[in-house]
Amino acid sequence: MRLLIIISCLFSLSIAQEKNIGKLLVEKYNCLSCHDFSQKRTGPSFAEIAKKYGTSEKSAEEVAKIIINPPSFMPPFKIPFSQAKAIAEYVLKEGAKAAKEKKKKEYDDSYLDLDSQFH
Repeated sequence: MRLLIIISCLFSLSIAQEKNIGKLLVEKYNCLSCHDFSQKRTGPSFAEIAKKYGTSEKSAEEVAKIIINPPSFMPPFKIPFSQAKAIAEYVLKEGAKAAKEKKKKEYDDSYLDLDSQFH
């Protein structure tokens, strides 16, 4: 029984590490120096990328190919496809989340008209 619990814990730990690998690679390769989660900087935001490509497995593979062989304005990253795909999956997942939050905030703010508030 203990062996089963240990194996289960190790499996859960490896899944957690796998989910964080994209985030760690985004930090390692300093992607946030040109990209942001919800606002355009030098490069498009993660939200814009997710909106353009979607969040499917095929989308992650397409974005990974762009990371490896980017347009001329983006520096090339000579990294393994597996790392590029992990970055792409993170960018698309977090981008979709950021877009959803931004849309929700815009919706919430549309009901607030601070100039017409009586104090």
